[in-house]
Amino acid sequence: MPCLAFGEDHEAGVTGVAPSRAGELLVCHLTTTGLPAEKQLQTMRSGLVSSVELNLALLDENQQLLGGNTMTLRLAFDLWEEVFSVREDGRERRFNSLNELQKYLSELVNLPVVPVASLGPDQRYRIQVGLVVHSIAPEEQKRMAGVIAGEHRPRREGLNEQEASVSLGRLIRLFYKGGNDEGKGHEKFSPWFELGELGHAEN
Repeated sequence: MPCLAFGEDHEAGVTGVAPSRAGELLVCHLTTTGLPAEKQLQTMRSGLVSSVELNLALLDENQQLLGGNTMTLRLAFDLWEEVFSVREDGRERRFNSLNELQKYLSELVNLPVVPVASLGPDQRYRIQVGLVVHSIAPEEQKRMAGVIAGEHRPRREGLNEQEASVSLGRLIRLFYKGGNDEGKGHEKFSPWFELGELGHAEN
């Protein structure tokens, strides 16, 4: 198995948000840095799944939320085939090296935000992007909690879900020396734009 070199621990975040139009959808092109984060790589190397949550919101000039979309990228490393993968909405992409994975995550294109019909003429908008890094994907945490709580075997008397969650938290803190990156977020805004200024997204 190849050694995963992490390099310097740069904070993950969004560095650019470019809006465009793809058919009847408002989409955005994101440039990012620091993905996958070092703790995510540690998770993936151990055979667990990490994730990146993207919250895309359309705002008007009064900062009113007009709509949006949430996407979750599940990141994994296959210990047997020694390949990385990114899964989103049932679709999976596979990468033969860490460099290929990093390159893909640094340029996320044509991410759907809202239908173009949500935008009116002669009004200004911008897209707000929130990025949250999960060293261990929430679904993976639930699965681990189930194992700790004895989900697939008779439950020990007196062990409830709250106690299982506490046990899981202790396990994560012990394993990662600081726990998951739960709640660590990063926000970035696109430039202001009008409907008529949108270019067409590249395929």
